[in-house]
Amino acid sequence: MSELKIFRAKYIYPVSSPVIEDGIVATAKGRIIAVGPYRQLKDLGVVFDLGEVVLMPALVNAHVHLELSALKWRLTPTGSFISWVKSLIKGRTEVGEDEAKEAAWQAVREMWHEGVGVIADIGNTPLALSALESSPVEGIFFREIINFRNGSREFKELVGLGRTPGIRISLSAHSPYTVSPLLLQAIKAWTRSRRSIFSIHVAECPEEVLFLKEGSGPIRFLLEERGQWNPSFRPPEMSPVAYLHSLGLLDQRTLCVHVVQVDLEDLELISRTGASVCLCPRSNTFLGVGLPPVERFLALGIRPALGTDSLASNDRLSIFAEMATVARFFPRIPPEEIIKMGTIYGARALGLERDWGSLEQGKRAAFLSLRIDGLGLAAEDLAGFLTTSSHPPELSWIYG
Repeated sequence: MSELKIFRAKYIYPVSSPVIEDGIVATAKGRIIAVGPYRQLKDLGVVFDLGEVVLMPALVNAHVHLELSALKWRLTPTGSFISWVKSLIKGRTEVGEDEAKEAAWQAVREMWHEGVGVIADIGNTPLALSALESSPVEGIFFREIINFRNGSREFKELVGLGRTPGIRISLSAHSPYTVSPLLLQAIKAWTRSRRSIFSIHVAECPEEVLFLKEGSGPIRFLLEERGQWNPSFRPPEMSPVAYLHSLGLLDQRTLCVHVVQVDLEDLELISRTGASVCLCPRSNTFLGVGLPPVERFLALGIRPALGTDSLASNDRLSIFAEMATVARFFPRIPPEEIIKMGTIYGARALGLERDWGSLEQGKRAAFLSLRIDGLGLAAEDLAGFLTTSSHPPELSWIYG
């Protein structure tokens, strides 16, 4: 088998199984064919000994807005979510197309250098799609729809994007307060008919809860200012998660992003319907909207993915930094579980678990090598080490 490559490392961190000390990952034709101890697999062929490294799966960024990358450092926390939204709207008008494309390309490059192999990009336009197409990462591009005033919309422009190897296309509704009820259902129907993932920001801020329960507050004022208010809208008088459920939007191919302003009933709905969750804790802290109840998610069997959101509400697009943030705010969560949030849970939430998220036979042979020379790490220390430093050790990619 001339395509066979065998990589030996001090540690193999499959994620789906315990750490292997003095292990091997064998690959052929772009796929992993074996993972195990060196002593058991050393006779497969010529071994590339990588030395003092840990091999682990590529990271998954399950929520990012590449088209906003040029806004890095241009927006500051205001203490008001809606004030930040207004600054974002204004900031976008000040960025030219070429600048936005270049910033998107740089953002993808930054993520790749920090170990991200799968990206879920959300965009109002296909502006950043070329950055994904020309990169070594795999991803999903979600065309994001914002339209609260009208109840329907044609999807011809999305279909016209066609297909790109390594990049899947789907639809995203921005949020329950920026997309009308009928349009929310139409978007979900479109994704359901294609068996693709439907992504939506939900329960991100207190203003969203107020709007859906009472139909008032800063969000209504913003919709009126933007000419997006729908006079026929009647507040459902329920939480954002319950509202999505009432519209039939929650199922195993729905990805709920943020999920900060939730109670136990909301979490039970998510658990019961099988919907996925993506957390963006660094964005949440930047915007001052609170933090998601991560421990309660896990207790109910909800396995969160991690995302960075955009550089308009984050200074880095680093899943290592997101994992470190979870570890800092939720120290009782085992570090092994946090690693899963940045890998296998993200792949599962995006429907890409067959190829990504762990080092297992049959999965893509594209994974990370992290140098740990001189650190004296025992196998049981790896997860804690990887989740307490927002900057990873020297990292390189291995392609089989």
